Amino acid sequence: MKNLVKYFGISLIILASFGCEEEANFIEPTIELTTVYSLTNISGNTPVKINIYRNKNLIIEYASGVNPLSFSSANYSDTSTDTNYEISVSKVDNQNTVSYVISADKVSGSGTLTIDATSVHNISISEEEVYN
Repeated sequence: MKNLVKYFGISLIILASFGCEEEANFIEPTIELTTVYSLTNISGNTPVKINIYRNKNLIIEYASGVNPLSFSSANYSDTSTDTNYEISVSKVDNQNTVSYVISADKVSGSGTLTIDATSVHNISISEEEVYN
């Protein structure tokens, strides 16, 4: 009788351990590296840094080193050559649209950012990969 209880107990333990399946309760992240044009050293009263996404309709502006603001982009055009960056894009903020035109040298990374065809700011530009 004691052996029967032991076999029954061991059988229950084995069945319980093999009967449990692990469920996938978490969604797999879709994080991948994305290329952006990163504008830094922007002169004047402007954001500290602007990331313009090349393959997504997205612009991230950093009001400070750690405070990002996200905007949609439209009318993205990249007519860069081997020696110069030539980029134009519109930032969409609710119903307002702000036009950005970037012109810079690829070797030095120095150039200008023209906002709404009125204000011109000196910038440094680089191509970076960020996780998104």
